[in-house]
Amino acid sequence: LVDAAMASMFGSFGNLFASGPKLNYDVDKDFDVRAFGVWRHARARSKDNGDVVSVFTFVGDAQRDAQRLAIARHGVKRLKTLRHPNVLLMLDTMEIENGNEITIHIVTEAVTPLEVHLRDVPHGTQQREEYLTLGLREIATAVAFLSNDCRLVHGGVGMAAVVVTERLDWKLHGFDLCSELDSIGQGIHGDAKLIRGAFLVPDQYKPEEFRRGDWVSIPEGPSWAIDAWGLGCLIQEVFRGEGLRGTDQLREIDCIPQALLKDYQRLLGSQPARRYNPKKLIENAAWSANKLIETITFISTLALKDSIEKERFFGHLPRVLETLAKPPVEKKIMPMLSDALNFNQAPHHAILPMLIAAAEVPKEKYQKIVIPTILKLYESPDKMIRLDLLEHLTRYAEYVADGQVDDPLYERMSTGFTNPDSNVREMTLKGVLQIVPRLSERVLGASLLKHLSKLQIDEDPAIRANTTICLGNIARYLSEATAKRVLLNAFTRALKDAFPPARLAGLMALEHTTQYYEPSEVSGRLLPALSPLMTDAHKDVRERSFVVAELYVESLKRHSVALERGADAAAAHVEAEQKRGHANAAKRAAGMLSWAVTMAANKIGGPDTDHTKVDLQSEALQAKSFSSSAPPPKLYGESPRTSTQNTPATSLAPSPAKAMTDAYEANRRNLQAVAEQVSSFAMDDDDDVDGWGDLDVVDPEEEAARSRLNSRTGASRLSSIPKSTSAASHESDGWGNDDDDLFEDMAAPAPKPVKPQQIGTSVGRPGGLSGARTSATVGHVGIGGLRRPPSGGSIGGARPAVKPPPMKLGAKSALSSNDIDLEAMLN
Repeated sequence: LVDAAMASMFGSFGNLFASGPKLNYDVDKDFDVRAFGVWRHARARSKDNGDVVSVFTFVGDAQRDAQRLAIARHGVKRLKTLRHPNVLLMLDTMEIENGNEITIHIVTEAVTPLEVHLRDVPHGTQQREEYLTLGLREIATAVAFLSNDCRLVHGGVGMAAVVVTERLDWKLHGFDLCSELDSIGQGIHGDAKLIRGAFLVPDQYKPEEFRRGDWVSIPEGPSWAIDAWGLGCLIQEVFRGEGLRGTDQLREIDCIPQALLKDYQRLLGSQPARRYNPKKLIENAAWSANKLIETITFISTLALKDSIEKERFFGHLPRVLETLAKPPVEKKIMPMLSDALNFNQAPHHAILPMLIAAAEVPKEKYQKIVIPTILKLYESPDKMIRLDLLEHLTRYAEYVADGQVDDPLYERMSTGFTNPDSNVREMTLKGVLQIVPRLSERVLGASLLKHLSKLQIDEDPAIRANTTICLGNIARYLSEATAKRVLLNAFTRALKDAFPPARLAGLMALEHTTQYYEPSEVSGRLLPALSPLMTDAHKDVRERSFVVAELYVESLKRHSVALERGADAAAAHVEAEQKRGHANAAKRAAGMLSWAVTMAANKIGGPDTDHTKVDLQSEALQAKSFSSSAPPPKLYGESPRTSTQNTPATSLAPSPAKAMTDAYEANRRNLQAVAEQVSSFAMDDDDDVDGWGDLDVVDPEEEAARSRLNSRTGASRLSSIPKSTSAASHESDGWGNDDDDLFEDMAAPAPKPVKPQQIGTSVGRPGGLSGARTSATVGHVGIGGLRRPPSGGSIGGARPAVKPPPMKLGAKSALSSNDIDLEAMLN
């Protein structure tokens, strides 16, 4: 009755498609190996979306093949209802009637017969044995699920019933004979397909009770007895590399690994009750005593692991991946890590192992699996995830499609420019260099330059210096108009920074971007901005300022000679000079890449010693510079993060996350101390004691107070932010429209000449190099004589309240009590 009902159901389905469209797949030729039971196996491609699938097909006569047809339909039903990670996944099924001929199609995920797959696995290696053991363990898991959880008997476990997916997952199929254990005891009077289709299974895959048809005794034994025998046959076939031809081959144990030999013999026991349970088989330590199984098992159970276990595992994983076979790493482990990161099950430590595993995969697969995961992770608020993504940007930047660079990659990356954490801002600044050549002109001008203008007044001195370096590197990617509008403004601002390496970076930027400046700008703005640095307290800055000044003076001399021949000749000379500069842009960019290494070698605030010239072609320099093969290093101060770019096998600290956090805090304290020290050297006592306060945006209340003072003194305007006094600087800041004036009126104060005895000594300053000033220094004084700390710069757009500046000595007119906001000064 059941068979008749199923036949009626499938018959109606077939009649529905008899006159309609056929299978909506382009089917290739069949595989050259025997498929399980009555089926033929071939690859196919969907006509709708081009996805690759597998199609299992049975063709039979409704009258002559009635029994085979019923068995095939039963297999379709079982495969459709069974769901397990190690059971073949069905996508679709179709039955078509054409007269007496009936065709059944089963569409599944793309798989390869195990026998065909084993031809591509190298022989005679330890990695082969580990991989085969892993596959057998997966099939044993599926058999244990059927036997112990479902009390079902597959009845045909063997090489023909195993297929392998593109991710190297071994899966069980061929459920045509799958039957309930209790129904087998009814013998030929029941409806167990194992009995009716026993002729489809070769004798070597049948245990003794199955071969002689002792159906009554089978339910009396364990539910796994028949399939345990088939699992033993599968072990023999897998390590032999071909299918069994007879039962005698089961006695040949030379090819069986010693670690599996005892389990193999227990599976093939002559007494059903003593055959090994597949569930115990997968729990046996001998099956998981290799790195491949251990690795994949851990990743599969990440949801059950605590943070300490995950941290330790992923800390060792880069080293372990080097010892594993490449196919399982690329096709199995890498997608598993990607899925774990996508579903927020893996910590940030898993990013590097995923990128290492994907290092040699085809570009199409990389863009399909890894890039979507990377782009999704950029949306995570986790600071450590963002730092890891930026640190290893060079590993995946080239795989991002051109249409994804502007959006979403840059759009999501750019949020790091305003991150409250200085390490994220700095790594974002360095990382953006890797994608600048592929950014559109719209993004460069409308977004990136605005972020750089804010970073050049960042509270972190290293970020300010690195911003100038970054801008110098991206200059050749800017349009001519944008470069002329931005560069001179930005680099002359850097010359006024209180941090010596930032001033040095500005000098070198001017030295390597000569083609962007008109002679009038050089004489009216550039050279006047260089003059104060010729008496700078730091030798490196002084020497470089003379070099840059001589370079531009020589350029003006050549222009002067051209002017004698007329205005047209002078214009032609300028154009020729600019063309020659652009032609050498690549070489100059290579020179600019050495700034980081050159200045990192200098001791900030150390003695004025001569530094040897850096060889730009050296391997050490190429490894440390802003090249496409390595991320840019932290330029000023020791980096709190140890890069694993070229050494994936990093050692595991007791708690890397805690150690990294401690390093960040230590680095922040060091940079703050250096900034205070440099600030105390770079300014006279006449300057504001407000540290980096001159870089802040003016507070509205402060502006109102200063307006009242302004009305008393008769000045037209008073600003707390110093401006250049040169006439050229008042004409144009190089940005053009008001909306683009990002660098206007935001420069740090120019350094003042310092007497030699003030450098490296504590004359008149009890604090020595601590940056503390004497009580005679003008500053904010609170109740009880305690000095208020200097205000810091803004982070990510948020700024603290700015206190009004103190009154200075020598005011030109007397002020009343109404003009002095004492309450604001004391708060």
